[in-house]
Amino acid sequence: MKKHLIILVLVSSYFFIFSNWLLSITSPDEGKNLDASLRMIETKDFIAPRYNCEYRFEKPPMFYWLTDVSFLLFGVNEFSARLVSGLSAVATDLTTWMLAFEVLDPELALLSALVFDTFPHNWIEARGATPEMLLTFFMTLGLYLFVRGRFLLGWVALAFAFLTKGPVGVILPVGVYFLWKRDLRFLNLKGIMLFLLIGFSWYGVMLYRFGFEYFYKFFLYENVMRFTGHKSIHPYPFWYYLPIIAVSSFLYLPLIPRMLRNWDKRLNPLLLWFLLVLIFYSLSKNKLHHYILFLYPPLAIIFARYLGRRYAYASLFIAFSIITALFVYAPHVEAKRFVPKAVGLLKERKGEHIYFYRTELSSVVFYTRACIPKLNDPQSIPPGSLVITRDRYLKDLKNAKILLRGDEFGRRFILVETGRPPKG
Repeated sequence: MKKHLIILVLVSSYFFIFSNWLLSITSPDEGKNLDASLRMIETKDFIAPRYNCEYRFEKPPMFYWLTDVSFLLFGVNEFSARLVSGLSAVATDLTTWMLAFEVLDPELALLSALVFDTFPHNWIEARGATPEMLLTFFMTLGLYLFVRGRFLLGWVALAFAFLTKGPVGVILPVGVYFLWKRDLRFLNLKGIMLFLLIGFSWYGVMLYRFGFEYFYKFFLYENVMRFTGHKSIHPYPFWYYLPIIAVSSFLYLPLIPRMLRNWDKRLNPLLLWFLLVLIFYSLSKNKLHHYILFLYPPLAIIFARYLGRRYAYASLFIAFSIITALFVYAPHVEAKRFVPKAVGLLKERKGEHIYFYRTELSSVVFYTRACIPKLNDPQSIPPGSLVITRDRYLKDLKNAKILLRGDEFGRRFILVETGRPPKG
């Protein structure tokens, strides 16, 4: 068992942490989360998150707090910025390994964790400064503790999940446990009281400070309205997640016929887990690819049950080759990116007014530590200002001088200087 643990820590660290510094911070989520984290340190206000010098009510603080710890330990850089997600992925991998012990056996438990390592979707999210992988760890850990009958600790883990992303961090693992065990033993009074004490502490302070403004923005807008579609931000179709799962598990799709012919009933709770997460997020009117990370632990265990040792090693070798090739290719992508070039130029011209026009790059906010207004009226931009916008909006800016052009993952941006009024 100790040997398996060492193997998993080394392998998962390569897949989830190594080279997380190759790309500079991306937008929009990474920049917003990291700017909010760093402003907590700068303002010494660790309660109310701020992005771009304005309060940000969209997310609870757990990711910000842990990222601040990483910043304080390792400095403010890409490695420390993404370390929380990478460590969360490693921890989720180890929890998947432990869960597989409950269903299968030690050998298949090791294979389950290795399968989890080889899902490309996990590679991406482990290198993103977003709360989703941290949420996945706390939910998976809480469920594992529930399954083991450790309800007090399980509720503590779910309290941390609640502080990471909100109600979904409790709803899904509790729902999975009920489908798995079909009992109500998780309704442990001490555990629930501890959950309320830990999980609601920060929310209570925020409600006290900001009242209905915070309640509306987070609980109603971010959770209820976005799920029901009353506020549509990412309105993708019902089947949106199916191709994402297929691409992420492409190495194991040939196993499906064997699974259908020889289904192991021990896997039924894991299948219910997978389906509950998939259906829950598919019913949501607003969808994003990283919402479904919580279904990868059961999927990994299901695939592992039908893996031969040679198949498993071949899959691991292919995945290792792919991700290593991506490491080699990443510097070429970075060299063409707009953000690092723009940040360098903006720092050289420190003190000049900077604006976003009809667009926004949160990574620029994070790197420059500036408060950058977002404007939609070209007449409101003062002459002689530095403006970040998209190529297609250049025609709106009269007498603008192009300082820089660049690409951000398929989107073209420009940095311009607006025309100065004539002297005299």
